[in-house]
Amino acid sequence: MKKVLPLILAMLAPAAFAADDLVYDKATQQTLKNGELTYFLQSKNGAGEKNNAVCEDGLFFNDHYLAVFDGATDKSGKTYDGKKGGRVSRDIIQSVFQQLPPNTVKEEVLAKINQKYQEFYAQNRDVDFEKNPLFRPTATLIWYNFDNNQLVAIGDSKARIDGVTYNDGEKMVDILNSALRVKVIEELKLTEQEIAENDLGRFYIMPLLQKQSEFQNNPEAPKGFQFWAIDGFNIPAEELRVWNFDKTPKLIELSSDGYESYPQEATITAYEKELEKLLKDDPLRIKNPSTKGLSKGNYSFDDRAVLIYTAK
Repeated sequence: MKKVLPLILAMLAPAAFAADDLVYDKATQQTLKNGELTYFLQSKNGAGEKNNAVCEDGLFFNDHYLAVFDGATDKSGKTYDGKKGGRVSRDIIQSVFQQLPPNTVKEEVLAKINQKYQEFYAQNRDVDFEKNPLFRPTATLIWYNFDNNQLVAIGDSKARIDGVTYNDGEKMVDILNSALRVKVIEELKLTEQEIAENDLGRFYIMPLLQKQSEFQNNPEAPKGFQFWAIDGFNIPAEELRVWNFDKTPKLIELSSDGYESYPQEATITAYEKELEKLLKDDPLRIKNPSTKGLSKGNYSFDDRAVLIYTAK
């Protein structure tokens, strides 16, 4: 019995997330009960199964929910069974939505996600995740609940609904770090090639990017620097961004920050063309300051996911 018990516990381990049945690298259409849906998902490294396996963006859809989530780029250097924290957080959120009952209220959605995180943390006791937020797998999340016509956002994944944008603001720590990265690049007079191969601006701000984890989900931090993210720890109810709709919108677009702006048309092709224009005009993200640009060998500066729903 002593030999059997560890095997049973391993089979029940929370790290065994539900299978990912999403299609990567091409626009994919699906039919829902009350509408049509198209989505696109790709790693910043480009197409291919190897890149798919490390993509930290994800999405989910059924007749009750639409969701897009974005695992944060790891800044600790730690991996979990070969996965970086961004992929772990993405897989946790996906597994919760795959099992989510219809019309689950937002508080319960977050409680289920946090429970899954705490199970994961219990399997990785070499780190005190409460005291060391830098090591927490972290993500942003935005979802639409068809049953109560409510949009909820945590972090900077965004929405455009019937032509109106939601949740497209930046957090202060990103604004400050982005400006500092660009200042370093300008002062050192770095060439595009030098930045692509070794971004000294990002290198300079990395200690600050690591330090900012102390502001994450921390109500004791200075108000101006606080930010809220999915990481398994509590987010005060008043910090959730919530929008209620009188009826189901005709057009819902959800996207990760891999897409910085909205195209005129609500199509995958238009989103990709908008991104291509940005990559051509500002590949190192100097004109539009960011904490990172396009690295050598990558297709884009970040993983990206977009989901477009059109009601019947």
